[in-house]
Amino acid sequence: MPKYYLSQCSVCGMIWDPDPPEDLKSVYTENYFLSHKPKVGYANYFEGMKVSKKTFYERIKRINKKVGDKTRMLDIGTAFGDSLLEARKLGWKNLNGVEVSDYAVRESRKRGLDVKSGTLESANYPSNYFDAVTLQDVIEHVKDPKVEVKEIYRVLKPGGIVFIVAPDAGNILRKLLGSHWYHYQPGEHLMYFSRKTLAKVLRDANFKKVKMGMTYHIMSLESILTRLKYYIPWFFEFLLKLVRNNFLGKLSFRVYADEMEGWGQK
Repeated sequence: MPKYYLSQCSVCGMIWDPDPPEDLKSVYTENYFLSHKPKVGYANYFEGMKVSKKTFYERIKRINKKVGDKTRMLDIGTAFGDSLLEARKLGWKNLNGVEVSDYAVRESRKRGLDVKSGTLESANYPSNYFDAVTLQDVIEHVKDPKVEVKEIYRVLKPGGIVFIVAPDAGNILRKLLGSHWYHYQPGEHLMYFSRKTLAKVLRDANFKKVKMGMTYHIMSLESILTRLKYYIPWFFEFLLKLVRNNFLGKLSFRVYADEMEGWGQK
C-alpha cells in the first residue's frame, strides 16, 4: 500500500490530507456502497441499513429535544436517506437531503425523498430556512469544512440546531493504533478533527452553545467483526463465517469507539 501523507497545523492540531481527490463524485460510485475492501466504503450498505436506522432513530430523538419546531430538516451526505426516514417517523414534516453520489441520490429518490445531487453550496437553499441540519460521518469527507459550516449557519433559522458526527482524531485509540487507526482512509477522509478543532470550526462560524462529546453507533455483530477484520483478517474472517446468515450475526450493540458528536445553535 502506498504511503499516506497528512499535514497537521502546529497551532490548533488540525490534521488533513494535502492531496485530496480532484473529483469526489468518482469516489462515491455504486462500488463504494458494495465494497469488499476492509477500509473502503461499505461491505453492503443495503444490509447495514437494517441496523443503522436504529442509530439514526435515537439521534433524531435527541435532536427533537433541542428544537422547538420540527418543520424543516436537512441531512447533508444523505446516502440512501435512512436518517430522513427516521426523522419522518419522529414528526418532521419537510425533509431535504444533499448527496454528492449520483448513485445514492437515485436510491434515496426511489424511497420518495427530496434529495439534491451535489454539495450544500450548489444546492443553494434560502437563508434562515431549516430548523435542523445534520452531517453524520460526512464532514471528514469535505474539502473545505469551514466553508461548509458557514453555509450551514446561513441556511439555519435563528435558534436552529446543527448536529455533526465524525471520527475523533483526539481519541486514545488513534494514539494507540498510530498508522493502523481504522479511520485513516486515503481518498475518502480528507479532514481529521478532534473535539477541540471541530468546536473551533463551529465557533468560528458564529455557532453558540457548542458542545462536544462521545457518540455511539448501533452495529450488528457481523458489522463489528467486518470492521475488526482490518486488523487480523484471518481470525475475524473465521468468526464471520460462524455468525453470517444466522441470528448471531444480526445481534446488535451500542458501540462507543472513536467517534464524537458536535452540537451548535444559531
